[in-house]
Amino acid sequence: MSKYVRVMDGLKSNAGGFEYKLDEVIMKKLDYIYKINELFKENNNSKRILLEQVDNYYNCSDNINISHTYKVGDDVYLKKGTLLHGTYKNMDGLRSIVENGLISSLFVDGRLSKYPGGVGIWNLKKDYYLKDYINFYSGCTVEYKEIDGKVISTDVISYDDMNKLLEKIDASKCFRWFAEQTKEARFLPSLVQNEVQVGIIFDGNNEYIKDIMKNDILSTNISDEDVKEFVNPDYYDKFIVDRLNKDDFFTDRESAILFGIPSVFIEGILVGRKYEKDNKILSEIKKLLPNAYICNLDGKVIKE
Repeated sequence: MSKYVRVMDGLKSNAGGFEYKLDEVIMKKLDYIYKINELFKENNNSKRILLEQVDNYYNCSDNINISHTYKVGDDVYLKKGTLLHGTYKNMDGLRSIVENGLISSLFVDGRLSKYPGGVGIWNLKKDYYLKDYINFYSGCTVEYKEIDGKVISTDVISYDDMNKLLEKIDASKCFRWFAEQTKEARFLPSLVQNEVQVGIIFDGNNEYIKDIMKNDILSTNISDEDVKEFVNPDYYDKFIVDRLNKDDFFTDRESAILFGIPSVFIEGILVGRKYEKDNKILSEIKKLLPNAYICNLDGKVIKE
């Protein structure tokens, strides 16, 4: 049973006098509820969905134990449904997420987002060795077009296959083509940039997080009308079309989960090349997350 349920039951059963002191966790939840009631005065259904999601977040058990059996040098193997998130704030971002959870920019002082009501994560669609997943997303995304601008197809070229890009372009017989780094390469530690040094790996295969994952803005579980409140208004019209026609640019590899994800689901931390060599930072990560493994861009565990 969660802290929220225990404390609030205590308050209800002692209505004549507050014998239980609200702890910091409950105060945070009440602050979120207050803000939701202030922000969502027009669309009651959007407000209801968001309040239910806050309940899903805080109803996670205190006793969740995300464990692993990795030893230093092991290859990390990620199951389908594993979730990943990169933080451009690196250690400052990790400290905040461990303490407060991964919370959407609507409720925290974060950078401008396309989806202020949700948190962006990468949602694995199949099992991967981490080293293969990193090789995949450290490549580029390519769009092939006809002479009239009609898109023929899109494709992801892995890092190891980048030398074959021109061969693939020739084989496509396209009139023009466009290539850019994958979204993952920008927002997760990758082989092609050193700005992002921290990637967070969440266990996505347990009963509690399944309830949280149901409210994915990028799916059609939330109607066009109700999802509008959670999307940047400048992007909404394009978003509604694109989420029904996903390709390698607007990908089915990502999710935007309403409100947030508790830090209790963190199973591991992926570090970039700079942090891999910094024993002080690695030690701090282990102090923050003693039960989590730390792995590098070779997909190997460097701290268990």
